[in-house]
Amino acid sequence: MNILIIYGGKSCEHDISIITACLAKGYFDGKVIGAYFDKQNRCFYVPNDFTPSKHLNTQLKEQIVFCFGEKRIAICKGKRIKKHIDIDVAVNCCHGVCGEDGTVAGICQMLGVPFVGSNMLASAIAMDKIATKQALRSIGMPTVLGKRVTHEQYKSGTFSTGNLGYPIIVKPNKLGSSIGITVCHDKQQLQKALDVAFCYDSDVLCERALTDFYEINCSAMRIANVVQCSDVDTPVTTHDLLTFEDKYISNSKWCKPTVSIDEKVEQQVKDMTKQIYQQLGFQGVIRVDFLVDNITGKIYVNEINSIPGSLAYGLWSNIYRQKQFGNILVEQAITDFSKDAELVRKYTSSVLSGVINKK
Repeated sequence: MNILIIYGGKSCEHDISIITACLAKGYFDGKVIGAYFDKQNRCFYVPNDFTPSKHLNTQLKEQIVFCFGEKRIAICKGKRIKKHIDIDVAVNCCHGVCGEDGTVAGICQMLGVPFVGSNMLASAIAMDKIATKQALRSIGMPTVLGKRVTHEQYKSGTFSTGNLGYPIIVKPNKLGSSIGITVCHDKQQLQKALDVAFCYDSDVLCERALTDFYEINCSAMRIANVVQCSDVDTPVTTHDLLTFEDKYISNSKWCKPTVSIDEKVEQQVKDMTKQIYQQLGFQGVIRVDFLVDNITGKIYVNEINSIPGSLAYGLWSNIYRQKQFGNILVEQAITDFSKDAELVRKYTSSVLSGVINKK
């Protein structure tokens, strides 16, 4: 089986995607092929032996052309096609825009292959924090009070935080890995935070920041057509919020059960994760991040990661070995693809012949 791992891309989370891809290649049986999008979105062929360090100052020369409708890719050097490779399954390991936002799902659909990851609509919703809030509320899920600020409102100075009060957390609308996120305690800090956030996005989400809370992460995937949830985990940080450095640079393990989670809360989180997966139409493996308010005891859905870091294997590692985990994802992707293939995608009509006859 030829498995195409797609990763990288023109995204602030480009480097994190490389780490996810390098870890994920060990989850799958078969011949693993890397399709690496560089920071200009040029796609290069990478053999199975890729590691994070090999992407530093790399001089990749063989580019990939996706042969849409043919279930294969072409490996090119210059203008010459060296060979074609048939693809059995693709795995989306992109983070952020130009990948996690439904772009790669569209590529795989045009290619005509099963893929590990969510469809275009679910991916696009999860990438957009404002759309995520709207979708979650539509299915009765609690979210922290928030307000959209557009770039036009920001430039004209007409934005208002309404009844959010302080502290406020400012987030670029379509960005992950805690990049560009700031907690603000007054108007001056808010202005500086918006200056930063609008460097990354044309829309910004301002939310009421909880002051006494902890975070819970839970993953979900479909196993033999049944949605199941992983163990839960509690990220920790010494900052106001979980930072990029906490997640990827600090030597400390930021995801560990330092908070004693009540069994009732744990079950609620798992039930909510399962409902989100089912009702919003996710596929592959996702991770949902929750905030638990210590003052009120209320559980809020913070965000949905349609392509979680390392494909969220850490949350499943007590249940499945790596290859088991990967096989589950591949088998389910093939099953989902087969069901979709049964749908009618052609419709014979006389529309074009009628147009020709009129001419």
